[in-house]
Amino acid sequence: MVNKVYEEVLDFDFGFSFIDEELQEKEAEAQDTIQKVSSEKQTLEDQLTDAKLAADDLEYRLELLYKSITPFLDNLCKNPDKSTIFWPDRVAKIQGYKSKLTTIVEGSK
Repeated sequence: MVNKVYEEVLDFDFGFSFIDEELQEKEAEAQDTIQKVSSEKQTLEDQLTDAKLAADDLEYRLELLYKSITPFLDNLCKNPDKSTIFWPDRVAKIQGYKSKLTTIVEGSK
């Protein structure tokens, strides 16, 4: 019985191994590369998120422009048999409308 205990001690593996400095350097370089790639990936993801937000904003403003202009054109099409349009204070109204369009186009709030 005593021999079996001794044999178990002889077969025990401590779980470590030796590596050379070159392998350690390559491992450190690999870690640096992984870090750089991870950082670049994050930067690209941030840029993609920003681009998506910008695209969503542009899509919203384009739709707003369309919805703003369509009623004006529809009103112009009313009573096509009449050749004259009565439009009092049209300069002030057109300037106000242009201001609203500019606000939409520039993305101002």
